Amino acid sequence: MRAGIATLLLSITFAIECTPIMADENYRIPTDRTELKGGEWVPFVLSKIAPLEWWSYQESIYFSDWSYQSARQNTWEFPRFCFSMFRPSEESYGALLHAVKDYEGAVAWVMHDDCIGAWKAKPTGQGMVLLPYAMSEQEIEKHNQSLRQPPDSAFIEKAVTDIPLFCSYLEKRLGLTDRDPQQFDPGWLTAKGLAESKGEFEDFLDPGIWSVFLAHDPHAYAKTFQPTSPADRSLSMGIGMLESEELLKELGAERKQVSAGTGEGSLSGFPLLSRLSDYTDDVIYEPDEVAPFLTELLRAQQIAKQRRSIRGLDNLIRIARWAAKLNVGIYFGGV
Repeated sequence: MRAGIATLLLSITFAIECTPIMADENYRIPTDRTELKGGEWVPFVLSKIAPLEWWSYQESIYFSDWSYQSARQNTWEFPRFCFSMFRPSEESYGALLHAVKDYEGAVAWVMHDDCIGAWKAKPTGQGMVLLPYAMSEQEIEKHNQSLRQPPDSAFIEKAVTDIPLFCSYLEKRLGLTDRDPQQFDPGWLTAKGLAESKGEFEDFLDPGIWSVFLAHDPHAYAKTFQPTSPADRSLSMGIGMLESEELLKELGAERKQVSAGTGEGSLSGFPLLSRLSDYTDDVIYEPDEVAPFLTELLRAQQIAKQRRSIRGLDNLIRIARWAAKLNVGIYFGGV
């Protein structure tokens, strides 16, 4: 995957898998531009790129939904807007990353993981803007530590004042001015909703714990990470760790089997699918295994009832169908 996106995939996966099960009125997107205030600008603009499964806005520390707030509690990044987009294109998400990085305003807005927050200055490293002189590792850490201090009320006020300007910049930079914000529909998380949400062979950003690459010779790709035929390509969708665990349990795997990652054969009725039990292992499906793998997935889809299982299966089915169309195998890269 492209370098600008790959560093965020694990955190995006966590955000997607921890999406609240039920829709919450607090996640509805404000739609009247004339009445937008403060942090309401951010979901208004970002939902023009793709619907937001959830979003939160903070100007100070508070504890709310533990399932995702615990992962991004800090004491220095305020105001902060966190979100999960529903299946955006990789290109549109990458464009957002670059637009945020290039903005120059009253404060530094930084996008990392699945949050956009106000900083006193751009932190160094991890693809962020470096200071205009060479810095040692010690100087970089000292600089970054200086930024990790709780902001005072004057800084927060300045940042909140800058939000409408920042969001207007994003609209123009990303060509969103004439688009309408999109409300997320929880019905899209059903098997039918997921299947209809995108075209059968349309790639989108919904990553899992494994990276996904379609290769004519997946074993050769696993050794060199180089394409093995003109048809080879990466995909930005996948199945997450929690999705894989829930799916295997629904299909009859024992908890200890899933936890231990017993691999192929742990489910006698789903020997190919069972390979995806240990996210630290690479998993390979040869081209002639793709059709029976897809058959297993479609059979599993008739059994799965849990939200995470259904979502993970939809992505796996899409991956297998794409591989079948290109007559290639599948490489799932473990972490």
